[in-house]
Amino acid sequence: MSCAVVDRNRTGRRADWRVPFLRRTAIGFTVLVGAACGAAPAPESPVGAGAAVAQDIGDGWHESLEIPGARPLPPAGYGTLSQDDITIGLDGPSRNVFIKVTPLTEWVIRMTAPDTYRRLNGYKVSRGKQIRDRARRSGERGWPLVLFVSFYTRSVEATYEPNDLQIRAQNVVLRPFDIIAVTPDFNRERLRQQESQIALYLFDGEVDLDLPLEVEYQGSRSGRWSGIRSVLDRELTKVLARVPTN
Repeated sequence: MSCAVVDRNRTGRRADWRVPFLRRTAIGFTVLVGAACGAAPAPESPVGAGAAVAQDIGDGWHESLEIPGARPLPPAGYGTLSQDDITIGLDGPSRNVFIKVTPLTEWVIRMTAPDTYRRLNGYKVSRGKQIRDRARRSGERGWPLVLFVSFYTRSVEATYEPNDLQIRAQNVVLRPFDIIAVTPDFNRERLRQQESQIALYLFDGEVDLDLPLEVEYQGSRSGRWSGIRSVLDRELTKVLARVPTN
């Protein structure tokens, strides 16, 4: 079966497939894609440490920019998941580059422990204005899908191609419309041993993470998101039970 490829960098306009395919659907209560490889994870705060407050920087990011659809969006700070629990990992074709992909979508990261939430949300907050400016220039009307992506190697040296990372949803291949480097040498496209390079990948904001989704890189593919969605389903039930009802 042929597979459509959507490349916003090349077309410069919205593709027609979005209307029938990416319209958000009410899926009721179903919840649906790491710290940089080799880096020590941030400490997780225990449940009950207090709610982590979602941040606002005016013209930058605000939680009102992200619409969860029919999904409940509980307060931040009641989750227990680690970043690895919500991260898709895959090896490059030569197996000397490992890639981790974490969606920074608000309803996803609110299922993580308070310290993890603050750290992941901080990437959106600190670059919120830049993300919104890039989205506007690319024709996006709202907040995009933001993926936290890290490339890592244990080899003496390795190279990677940032633009070869893409996502596949409903047999449609989507490429990022922009990439924002987080580490200073990301655009060097080279890795030294046990080094990570990190960037934020911006995709069309109407991509629905409640639907099956795969991450691809140079022919390698991971469908782990389906399992992560189940983990998020269970955690949402627990989070809602922890939130005070008063």
